[in-house]
Amino acid sequence: MSLIKRFLSLVGFLAAWLALMTSCQEKKSNTLTPNQLGASVLRVTSTIQYPDNRRPWIKKQPFTRAGLGTIIEGGRLLVTADMVAHASYIGLEKPEDGPKGTAVVEAIDEECNLAVLKPVEPEFLKGTQPLQLDSIITPGSSLEILQLEPNGSPALSPASVTTVAVMPYSSDGGAYLLYRASTTIPQREGSFVIPALNGGKLAGLVMRYDPHTQSADIIPAPLIARFLKESGKPGYSGLARAGLTYGEARGSTLSKWLGVPKEMTGVYITSITPGGPAEKAGLRKGDLIVRAGSKTIDGEGNYTDPRLGKINFSNLATLESSVGDKGEIVYFRSAGEGTGTLGTATLTLEGRNPLAEISPARLKGDSVPFTFLGGLLFQELSRPYLREWGSNWRTDAPQNLVALDTFQEDLPKDQQRLVIISAILPSSQTIGLQELAHKVVVSINGMSIHGLADVSEAIKHPQNGFQRIDLEGSAGPIYLNASTLEAEEAQLRRQYGIPAKDNR
Repeated sequence: MSLIKRFLSLVGFLAAWLALMTSCQEKKSNTLTPNQLGASVLRVTSTIQYPDNRRPWIKKQPFTRAGLGTIIEGGRLLVTADMVAHASYIGLEKPEDGPKGTAVVEAIDEECNLAVLKPVEPEFLKGTQPLQLDSIITPGSSLEILQLEPNGSPALSPASVTTVAVMPYSSDGGAYLLYRASTTIPQREGSFVIPALNGGKLAGLVMRYDPHTQSADIIPAPLIARFLKESGKPGYSGLARAGLTYGEARGSTLSKWLGVPKEMTGVYITSITPGGPAEKAGLRKGDLIVRAGSKTIDGEGNYTDPRLGKINFSNLATLESSVGDKGEIVYFRSAGEGTGTLGTATLTLEGRNPLAEISPARLKGDSVPFTFLGGLLFQELSRPYLREWGSNWRTDAPQNLVALDTFQEDLPKDQQRLVIISAILPSSQTIGLQELAHKVVVSINGMSIHGLADVSEAIKHPQNGFQRIDLEGSAGPIYLNASTLEAEEAQLRRQYGIPAKDNR
């Protein structure tokens, strides 16, 4: 071998050796020591007391949850919303030496199950080390699940990511990007929420673990990053959305019925949120979404992402867009008889609009609005009210109310809210009326009812000495003698502990 070739060979070897050493140093720098891991989390204990939607003048029995709060930039901690929603007290404790402090909720979104905590005393985080957020990972990646031993020492469990997809976060919430990992997480105290790590960075938060299938659902770091960015903006009301739901459009029969060309794929719109981005842009129920931006949509609602492969197109709004961003939808609208036309709609993405929900998925605050009148308890229909019937509420709750909640998009747009008689307490005037509980109130004293504010106003104007309550269908009406009603109501309030002032 010539001297020049030997020299070039030596140079190549040195370059490869330097690259390998640099890579090893980078990996080493990304791997935190046990002491550093322990300094990146705090024990969090919250005392939670949910509102009682069946007896809205009281709260349910308190209980506690214990997990780990991951320290992030800005002197804050990251937990799941389930960890601190409706918390009356949030305690903090350092893993090893045990100093204690308290925290308040700075931002929370129960739909994507994330919350940010701020210590009441900022110096409590002195000596801690924030974790940086990881980038998106792919199936097959290895993670480490961090827990703490009773003495505060970090304990790591290996996990392998099996699925990266858009999946539901709760039974009545939205669907977001989620990591599903195969792992064995030992049963340890304080593990209601725990971080998942990748090379010393925060890959996500474990929000669910099934010991039978040894499967963990992890809120991914990219979604956390989007939440942190959006929740810091004034008036935050949830991640961006288009205001529509869709159904899969697979099979030649449906395509032929819609008049869709053979080579065209997409999903058809099954409902439109009243007043939402899709409705404002002119989209209609039954339209076939063909493209979202530059992404072609298949019959299952997926597009091809260069990193993740096939992924649901709602990911374009929730993970890659902000409220106020504009998105273009190409759609096919059937004209009947096997024909149709292509159209383009430009949507301005919005956050969640609770005012557009006739039966809200969640109630704001820690108290449930109600009005009490002579034994009749009036409330607005909501999903939390229906969920009081348990996990099988769709079959166990009053079916007239379940149907109204399910098909609320089909109700008149001026409906606003549905007021129901949620309970009828026994008095001389209400005996025999119990079968009218859970009915929708149409009018009171001739005034149409579209919310509790209407109830409060209508009962000020009894007709001919009576309060007249008209209900849906052929039920009722109910007549209450206004001359004796005040005394009877006062007795019932004392008997059942109902405060003199209603929540409105």
